[in-house]
Parts: sequence; structure tokens; C-alpha cells
Amino acid sequence: MRIAIFGAGAVGSYLAAKLIKSSNHEVFLIARGAHLEALKSKGLKITSINGDFHLKTINATENPSDIGPVDTILLTVKGEMVLEAAKNIGPLVKNNTAILPLQNGVESPEIIKRIIKGDHVLGGMCRIFSTIAKPGEINHFGSEPLVVLGELDGEESERVVKIRDSLLDSHIESYISDNIHRTMWEKLLFVGPIGCLGAVTRAPLGVILNNPETRKLLISLMEEIYEVARKKLIPLKKSIIKESLDYAENSPPNATSSMQRDIIEGNPSELETQTGVIRRLGKILKVKTPAHDHIYSALLPMELKARGEVVFPEI
Repeated sequence: MRIAIFGAGAVGSYLAAKLIKSSNHEVFLIARGAHLEALKSKGLKITSINGDFHLKTINATENPSDIGPVDTILLTVKGEMVLEAAKNIGPLVKNNTAILPLQNGVESPEIIKRIIKGDHVLGGMCRIFSTIAKPGEINHFGSEPLVVLGELDGEESERVVKIRDSLLDSHIESYISDNIHRTMWEKLLFVGPIGCLGAVTRAPLGVILNNPETRKLLISLMEEIYEVARKKLIPLKKSIIKESLDYAENSPPNATSSMQRDIIEGNPSELETQTGVIRRLGKILKVKTPAHDHIYSALLPMELKARGEVVFPEI
């Protein structure tokens, strides 16, 4: 299978490395900046709880036209870049190309479908703790990565089976969801609150969970997402909040989310796609979201600064 990883950062590069290591696929990475230059000159080094390895030769480029049509696109850009990515993946798409978005939010499939016409888009979710330790080097830690995928209508199609099997053959845990919309909302209920609360407090996951005040706020954020999803007719089970807290308790206490790290480091983040989305949908569906409203408002100035939309005066 010809597979393109569009947006090969911490998540995409790890998945690409496992797929390449299996030797079953022709894998291409679309990256940029210093990470791309390192991939081209030094290859890709993985440090992982599942074992370290170094791939010395990587097919990496910034230009999708260098690759041409592929069978599957794993779209691993961050949520705020999905629209731009959709406008640029055309050279990778042929009649039967499947596009699997793996962002943390819930809006990616609809955004892509507005740009890429035809039956190309799947729904997906990736759970992984990984960072770019430095250009060309990925650190995977914490827990076993998981990729969940599915057709947007719930059908178990031949193409989702083929993609799942390719992931499994590459030692990436994966399964097909019979309701990928529910699965994506379950992920958002976990990662969204942890990301925005972590960004506000500058604290790792263990500190947030062990402090009664921040733990209570974390639960409030999860409850608001649950209520918005319920009003949107997403069939989340009530136990998802407890299950998400249990998963958090079993995660590394020093864990941080990508959104948290981006905001702290002054980079553009997924604030709109993980936190803003709940505020927007809450207003449309008439669900009150006071916890999201307050945290979003607190983080917005830093987000606007990172995007170059405001300049802070010198103190």
C-alpha cells in the first residue's frame, strides 16, 4: 500500500516509522522546517517504551506533488491546520484514496469533505503520548498507541479493514469503531479538558488530578462536553467521565498534552478545535458551558499573540 503521512510531527512520524519498519508499505512523509531537513539528512530516530530504532532512509518532502497519488492518507496535522492541509492534499488523491484524519477534535471530517469531493473521508482517533525530542527524533512514552477508525456511516467497509490490518501488521494497536463520531467525542472529552486546564495551570496531569480544586474543574469540563455531545445526539455513555478519569489516573503523572505544550511555548495551538468548539456548539444547542467559557477566555490572549493577531506591549 502507498501511504502518505501528511503533517509528520510527533504523532505522524511515530506512525510512519512503525509502518516503514514493517517493510510492507511504501510510506511517504510530508513535513516541513527543521524536522523535514533532519528526516532527509539523518533519517528518523524513535525512542519508545516498545523499543528504540533508527530508520536511516526516509521518503520525506514538503511538496505532495513529489509523491503523487496514494492509497491512504493519514492526516496528522494539528486541528487548526486541517483546512489548509485539505487544500493542499489534492496531488495525493486518486479515485479510491482514503483520507484518515487523526486530530483531537471532532470537526475534521466535515472540514475535509468541504474541500475534497467524493467518498474519501473516514473518521479517526489516535491516542498516543509522543513528542519531537529534537528534529528527526521522536520520543514515545506512557502507554501503547492506539488508532481507531471507521466509516462515517458506521459501515465496516473493505477499505477500513485493510487500513486496520496494515496498522496491526505494523504493531500499531487498532480497531474499527461502529460509531466513529462517538469515538472521536470520547477522545475529545479526555484530551480537551486536560489540554486547556493544563495550559491555564501550567501543571502536569498528576498535579491536576491530585489537587481537589483542579480535579473538580477537570470534571466540570468533562461534564460540559458530555452534555453538548448528548444534545448533538452523540451516544456517549454516562460512565465515559469515570472511564476518562480512570485512564488519566493510569497515565504518566508528568504527562502534558500537545495543546498545553504549544500554549506554554507560545505556539499556535488547538484551542479552537478542542475548547472553542464546545463553546460554539453549546451556544447553537443551548447548552451552558461556563467552565469552557472561562478557560477559553483566559487562554485566548496568548493564542492570539501566538498567531500574530495581537502584540503585547513591553512591560
